[in-house]
Amino acid sequence: MHAEIVNALDIHLAEVQILRRQLTEARAIEPGERLDVVLQIAASAERLSHTVYANGATPVAASR
Repeated sequence: MHAEIVNALDIHLAEVQILRRQLTEARAIEPGERLDVVLQIAASAERLSHTVYANGATPVAASR
C-alpha cells in the first residue's frame, strides 16, 4: 500500500512539474491554454486522491 501511494505521488508531482513548465516558458500563451493546464493539474490531483483513498486512507476536512 505505502509503495503504491508514494508512486502515485511521484507521478502526480512529475505531471505537475511538466505542466508548470508549460506555463512558465518564455513564449506567447494561446487562448484557453492556462485553463487547459489547470484542468490537467486537477485531473492529476484527482487520480492521486483516488489512489490514496482506494488504499484505505481516511478523508480529512479541508483547512480554510
